[in-house]
Amino acid sequence: MKDKCLKILKMAFALVAFGYIVYAICGQIHKGASLNLDHFLLLPLAVAVLLVPVNWAVEAAKWHCLIVNLQKLSLLQSFRSVLTGLAYSMLTPNRIGDFAGRIMTLDSANRTKGAMSSFMGGFAQVLAIATFGVVAFGFNPELPDAFQWLGIHYAFSLVVLVTMLAVLFCVYLFVGDVASRFKFEAWPWLERFVTSASLHDKSQLAAAFLLSCVRYAVFSCQFFLVLRSVGVESSAIDMFSAISFTYCIVTLIPTFALFEWGVRGSVAMVFFVPIGGQPTQIVGATVIVWLMNVGIPALIGVMWSVKPTNGK
Repeated sequence: MKDKCLKILKMAFALVAFGYIVYAICGQIHKGASLNLDHFLLLPLAVAVLLVPVNWAVEAAKWHCLIVNLQKLSLLQSFRSVLTGLAYSMLTPNRIGDFAGRIMTLDSANRTKGAMSSFMGGFAQVLAIATFGVVAFGFNPELPDAFQWLGIHYAFSLVVLVTMLAVLFCVYLFVGDVASRFKFEAWPWLERFVTSASLHDKSQLAAAFLLSCVRYAVFSCQFFLVLRSVGVESSAIDMFSAISFTYCIVTLIPTFALFEWGVRGSVAMVFFVPIGGQPTQIVGATVIVWLMNVGIPALIGVMWSVKPTNGK
């Protein structure tokens, strides 16, 4: 019953997101506006496309870093594992299938522990997104309309966000020390999963976080370049701040990867329209970035996933 309610909630978020997009675009069409392709710039789009393999190569390097104490994988094998996980994640809520896809490329004896490595990699990426979001919030006392309700308590809100971020960092770095104290004798698989957090020393976790920050910089630049290519001409500072806010909010919203572009597009409009972006431009850029970074790589992952793996 609980799982059914959660699925209904996720679908509701997706429907609301798509409804908001349709409403905004229809409103723009009614005003006589449209996506003006006369000002389309090919060079920024080409650079964004060239950054796609860089994006996933950085993620593969992070996975390689986290899994090295458990199983030796080449960077190519790590890349294959990451794209296989992406393929598995497409039809699962909040990309839960990513865990299953990645560990299927590991030896069967290592899969339970490998799930923890995948979890820690996801944790590191969420931390990176949150960090850039808090930085954007800190450098934008003139808050966008979506955050005006925080305006009166801006300083207090900033302190709370920084404190929460610090707590998350402590949890991330010391989760192995805490996990090693737990015993689940009745559920050996759970004990293997929890205690495997201790396989990652703090230097590995720090490296994974730094790689997550690099990856964040890559896909944020891709979003910025695609927005420029479709004609969004706001200042770079405003655009990168809006990108940071968008990714932070999207990370908190439960959804399916297959519908993520719709949710991301609706959230992006909240932050980009006030700085001069048009709904058609924003949704167009969102779809392009989603296809580049998720849709097409997931298809490659599907093809790789049907080939024999190292798992036994």
